[in-house]
Formats: sequence, C-alpha cells, structure tokens
Amino acid sequence: MGETIGIFSAVTGLVVALAGVCVLIYAGMRNQSSLLWLSGALAAAALEIVVLRPSVEPVLQTTSVSILLPLAYFCGSQAIRIATGRRQSSGSFVAIIALLICISLVVVGSGIENVYQTLPYKIAAAMAIGDILWCLVRIRNKSVIDYGLLVAAAGLATIFALRLPIYPTMASDAPSLYGLNRPEIERLLLAMVALVSPAIVLLLVAKVLTGAMASYREKSERDELTDLLNRRAFERMATEMEDRSGVVILCDIDHFKRINDRYGHRVGDDVIRAFGQQLRESCETAARIGGEEFAILVPDGSLAEAVAMTTVLRARLEDVRHQEIDPEHRLTASFGVAAFSPEQPFHDAVEAADKALYLAKNAGRDRVATHPEGLLAPREAWRAA
Repeated sequence: MGETIGIFSAVTGLVVALAGVCVLIYAGMRNQSSLLWLSGALAAAALEIVVLRPSVEPVLQTTSVSILLPLAYFCGSQAIRIATGRRQSSGSFVAIIALLICISLVVVGSGIENVYQTLPYKIAAAMAIGDILWCLVRIRNKSVIDYGLLVAAAGLATIFALRLPIYPTMASDAPSLYGLNRPEIERLLLAMVALVSPAIVLLLVAKVLTGAMASYREKSERDELTDLLNRRAFERMATEMEDRSGVVILCDIDHFKRINDRYGHRVGDDVIRAFGQQLRESCETAARIGGEEFAILVPDGSLAEAVAMTTVLRARLEDVRHQEIDPEHRLTASFGVAAFSPEQPFHDAVEAADKALYLAKNAGRDRVATHPEGLLAPREAWRAA
C-alpha cells in the first residue's frame, strides 16, 4: 500500500510540474494558447490521480473520474488542434462530450451498476483521444516531432484502453483480465503515465516553439506594407541561387515621388500596397526592396518568360484605380530583366538587371529592358506580346 501511495505522489508531482512548465512558457510567449490547454489537461490528470488513491471513497472516485478523465483528454485534443494549426472543436463536439459526462453523473447518482456508470464518460474520453490521433495523422509533411507526438499519443490511447476494465469498478483484491490485482495494475499504469506524459509535453512544447520560431522568421522576412518578402529575405534567396539558373526582375513605380507630392503619402502607400498585391498574385518570390522598388525572382525561368510576366504586371498596374487619384493619371512601372546561371552569378545578374532598369527609365519609362542583349521593349511592343 505504501509503495502504491508513493507512486501516486511521485506521478502527481511530475504531472503538476509539467503543467507549471507549460504555464510558465505560455506566460513568456502569450499567444500560444495550446500550452494553456495542455496545462488544463495535465491539471485534470493530476486531480484524477489524487482521487484514485486507495483511501478515497469509491463513489467520489467514480464521480470525479466521470468528469476529470474526459476533461483531460478533451483539453489535450484542443492543445493538439491548435498546435497543428486546426480550429478548436466544433460546438456540437463539445456538446456531445458534455452530455456524456452529465449522463454519467446522473447514472452515478441513481445507483445503477458500475459498468453503466462508466460507459458514457469513457465514450467521451474515447472521442477526444480519437480526435487527437486524427489531427496528428492528418498532418502533411510530418516532421520528426510530429511522428514522435503520434507515437506518444498512441501510447496514451493504449493506457486508456488498458484501464477500461479497471477503474473504478475493480475491487482491490479482485483478479483482472491481466492476471494482476488492482494495486499491481495501478503501479504499472502509473509508471506508463510517468513515461508518456513528459514525452507528450516536451514534444508539444517543441512543436509550439519551432512553430513560433518559424512564424517569427516569416514575419521578419515580410514587408509590413505589402506582405511581400523584404530585402533581407531577397538576399537570403540570393544565397540559395548560386548553383541554379533563372531570371531576376527589378522594377520601379514610375514618378512615384510625384504621386506622394500630389496626393499624399497615404495614397502613395495605397499604390504600393496595390502593386504589391499584383506581384503577390503573380509570383511567390516577389520582394519589396525599397520604397517603390521591387524585385522578382524566377527560378529556372527564361528571359522570354520574364518579359511576358512584366507585360501582365504592367497591364495590372495600369488598371489600378484610386478614388483620390486623377482618372487621367495612369500608373506605370519600368522593369529591368537579367538572367543568372552557375556561370553568371546571381549577384552579377542583379547588377545587370539594375542597369537594364535604368536603361528603361532613361528611355522614357513604362517599358522593359533586358540584359545582356540590351534590348529595349517599348510599351507598344508589350501590348503585342
């Protein structure tokens, strides 16, 4: 008996400590609500371990476990959902869980046989466990952490399945399906909980932290006004293009200073934002590298493909309308295009595209210049493209 109580205390302390760790990490990050749900799951599990001590009255055990067991798994399922980028469970799912718990409590109060007392809340817990496994199985391009979570969740489901014939119906001295009495099975299951719980917590915390780091990196490489890549991200892409071929396009909105001077900076920002949207819809590797300066990377593309892209972009910019801009004021842009390859490094291509851009601007703007040919395509030729 003393050994069992010692195990109960040790596992309870472990689970409470893990819950505290989750709360502390959440306090430092604030926006990771999955950690709060995980803390709730651990808190419910800790309370369940406490009420399952041999000294607790069976009726109190049954009543408490009817609430705490499905609650722990439900909180765990919400933590997994949020951590994997899914929405929280629907209202109908929550309502079914709550209804099953209430049915169990009513049955306990009516004095019906134990097997019927436990059935509703075990169904609720099984639904939550199934939701956890479903969310993890559905993850595309699983990482090592995702596979680890799936294995740990399967272990959690195994513990749940093993305890089904035991709590709270099995007497201390009654034989079980496993050839062990209740205290022996308690020690075994608690040992399993002590192994699985830290694994799940550490893996989920690792997933949350890696996701947060990826999100922060994404935000650090995005232009706030246009949501395009920023110069930092563009330079990072440049380092990845050393052994590849493709085309780089540089472009400027023509006479942008006049737009700011005549209509104000707010309207100028609207024009930049609108052009950024056109770029974002055309290419995932577009970046804003300066005020009205943009860059587009076309991996494995040709000069002809790049010129065709600039034709579309120019037409889209010309179609942009703003209620505060004179309808006669046509928005245009100039483009410089250059190819890169292992023999023609990316940084050299950027310099060549920059020279081509100045060539286009000096030739009257609203046109595209290419390098190395030095060809200048006037806007009439664009319309014919």
